[in-house]
Amino acid sequence: MHDLHLLKDLCFIWLSALFSGYICLKLKLPPLAGYMLAGIALGPHGFKLISDAGQINVLAEFGVAMLLFALGVDLSLKQLASKAGKLLATGTLQIVLTALLAGGLALALGLAKHSGTAFLFGCVCALSSSVIISKILYDRGETDSVHGRILLSIAILQDLSLVLIIPFLPLMASEGTTSLNDLLLSAGKAIAFILIVVFGAVRILPVVLAQAARSNSRELFLLTLLGLCLGIALLSHSMGLSIALGAFLAGIMVSESIWAHQALHDVQPLKDLFSVVFFVSVGMLLTPAFIFAHSLEVLLFVVLLVVGKTLVGALAALCTTSNTRSAILVGAGLAQIGEFSFVLLTMGRDLGLVGDDMYNLFFAGAVVSLMASPAIYALSPRLIYLFQNRNQKQPKGQQEEKDATSLASRLKDHVIICGFGRTGRNLGTVLTSYGIPYLVIELNAAIVEDLAMRGVPHIWGDATSNMLMTKANLKDAACLVLTMPDPSAITAITKFVRKRNEDVKIIARAHSPSDIAAFTDAGVSAVVQPEFEASIEITRLALFSRNRPPSEIEAALDKVRAMRYPHPHPDFAKTMKTERILPLYMVLEEEQTGGWLINDSGMLSGKSAKELNIRGNTGVTITAVRSGGKTHTFPSSDFVFNNGDEVYAVGTSDELQRFKTLYKLSEFTPFDSLSAALSEASPT
Repeated sequence: MHDLHLLKDLCFIWLSALFSGYICLKLKLPPLAGYMLAGIALGPHGFKLISDAGQINVLAEFGVAMLLFALGVDLSLKQLASKAGKLLATGTLQIVLTALLAGGLALALGLAKHSGTAFLFGCVCALSSSVIISKILYDRGETDSVHGRILLSIAILQDLSLVLIIPFLPLMASEGTTSLNDLLLSAGKAIAFILIVVFGAVRILPVVLAQAARSNSRELFLLTLLGLCLGIALLSHSMGLSIALGAFLAGIMVSESIWAHQALHDVQPLKDLFSVVFFVSVGMLLTPAFIFAHSLEVLLFVVLLVVGKTLVGALAALCTTSNTRSAILVGAGLAQIGEFSFVLLTMGRDLGLVGDDMYNLFFAGAVVSLMASPAIYALSPRLIYLFQNRNQKQPKGQQEEKDATSLASRLKDHVIICGFGRTGRNLGTVLTSYGIPYLVIELNAAIVEDLAMRGVPHIWGDATSNMLMTKANLKDAACLVLTMPDPSAITAITKFVRKRNEDVKIIARAHSPSDIAAFTDAGVSAVVQPEFEASIEITRLALFSRNRPPSEIEAALDKVRAMRYPHPHPDFAKTMKTERILPLYMVLEEEQTGGWLINDSGMLSGKSAKELNIRGNTGVTITAVRSGGKTHTFPSSDFVFNNGDEVYAVGTSDELQRFKTLYKLSEFTPFDSLSAALSEASPT
């Protein structure tokens, strides 16, 4: 009878991780915390369901290797090198300062008995969760914001810092017996290994991956990746370095190849499965009794961690941005422990750098920080807004501010654009073409400089500032457009604006469906969600490709819009309706145009399009006729024209001119009649 203990253990691990991870997800907590809690339940301090912990630890080691291999594949050195020097300086300063402060504090409080433990403690505290950071920014639509770009750059640099941290852990574990020669020998091994990896990435890897890709076999390509990952990881181990470092560098080798995206896609399932085994194994080492007995110490550790990392992160971010709000958001985004901190901590425990008490303390605090991170980040903009406007004082009258205020005071019925990214720039271009005055409120210094060079009215600063918003001559504005990615900022601005100008139209960009109702309740006139509008256009084009009638398409899209935007502001209802009707008159092919003509000569009267053979004689297509107060879209060939009918014809310029001349029609611009038609016509 075969021994099935390992299969049973894996079954317990994956099923318990599924259950606990699902619960955490429903509670809007990181699933990572659920995996570790599953480990507590399965381990020796829980229900003791794992029979072979040694084999599980081996699989957990494989999980670490796959986790770091995938990280390396996903990490682009070219992307990192393209970052501005200030961003690199910000990331380096954050890592070094956090490690020094955390390590020093651990020594001072007696948590670390020697410098090796303090080094490890500082490093694990310095790292933040790139998964949590990316998810928070994506969910809030802030990946392209100033603080979002800084956070993502720091996260990449933190991940890369593992290359420097991991080789020194064995040296730190042998403190007291380590000489300068040992240090140089270890550094030399690491450098030699990195050079071998670089040579392989340039000379050997492209040939190997190319052969695997040409086989057109997904299995062979995956086996090549696994062989590369484990082979280099074991080579690293044989040189006295770690398996984790070897796997990470193997991933970096693949990251610069043309097969990187496919490689990441293929190893993702293995990485996900066995990294779960690792995080469950981490939880199995935890002693719940210790946490309950030292709950005060755990709470103190979490508070110091969150506050310390927020302050250090904000201070480091000021190297890149001069805006305090963005810097604080960077600090708040970093205020948690990263998933790779657990890798370092486990390695430190195996090397004897960390005892059970410190392991349990750090583990408990790390899990709490991961759980609290999304809530802390969401709360930060509200606290910044309250503090900023409560303590804001009138400046002493700098010339630039005086000029901005004077310029804004001369604007009437203008549009205020908060945020001049892609959306704001496109809007500004159109407003300029129509001669509509507008003013931009922008925080990005580079954009402000460009606006100044172009002579566009602008105010530099944060739109959440009540004083700054007042300077934009809010009382005389016709429209306010909010394009920023922060939903709490949009809500706060809207509430402030509504108290000072009840008539201004407010248009806001929502990054999440849940924001739509909140914005509407706050007083936003119209909400636009970019992803939803993209789906509407894709649906329209797909139905057009299947030759569905335009009226049927618009009716279907009407229903979809009503579900997403249930209560449009009355002032925008007609505009939205116009948008739905106008495409019926604008079905144009290449080199075609459209034009309105009126049957004032009577040559079309009493005859149908079929009798007149309009298309055969002129080449034009009749797409709409307004007759007797009703609009007929895409009339049939049997439709009979009457005197005074307004006709919309589509064709080339020559065809339209021939149609106009042959039937003695007059051109006109039907804004008034079209407006009346739009109020009556509805797709059926």
